[in-house]
Amino acid sequence: MTRVVLPPLPRATTAPRTAPDAASRPTAPARRAGRLTVAPTPREVARSLAGQRWEPLIEFREPRWYRRVAEGPGWEAWLLSWLPGQSTGLHDHGGSAGAFAVLRGAVDEVLPLPSRPDSDDAEAGRTRLARRRYRAGQVRAFGAHHLHDVAAGGELAVTLHVYAPRLVSMTRYALVDGALAVTSREREGQDW
Repeated sequence: MTRVVLPPLPRATTAPRTAPDAASRPTAPARRAGRLTVAPTPREVARSLAGQRWEPLIEFREPRWYRRVAEGPGWEAWLLSWLPGQSTGLHDHGGSAGAFAVLRGAVDEVLPLPSRPDSDDAEAGRTRLARRRYRAGQVRAFGAHHLHDVAAGGELAVTLHVYAPRLVSMTRYALVDGALAVTSREREGQDW
């Protein structure tokens, strides 16, 4: 595994900056050597790491391939490869915020959403799935309570995922009769 040191962020002179993905900020501001510092968001780490040369590490295979490739204070990064048809299944990140950068190809993120307010009575109260495609060069950030499925977009793909704090558990879900149901819980050191 590679330990990566990111370039320092600009010094904060007043209150910490607010970013669109501030909810996914891994830690609160801290004082170091008399300066106020702000930890990088998973989005910032993913963008920084996405430019590195990862090709020599990548394997395309069944079952889906993944590898922890970097870590830093309060975060870790994983490289994932995708064959057409592979997906993660619906899962959360055990309270970790995160981001993924698409390095090659495209992936689809599937999100469980409540039914629309204008739905007919048969759909009221049911969970539906919405899909969005992310292509090479795009980064998707998410908060600590995010639930999704990520799937190959019909071609070979590579993604880089950053979690803060490091990923220690995941819960897997299925959509059963319009409602989310827990199917399993996984823990670091036991299941990956």
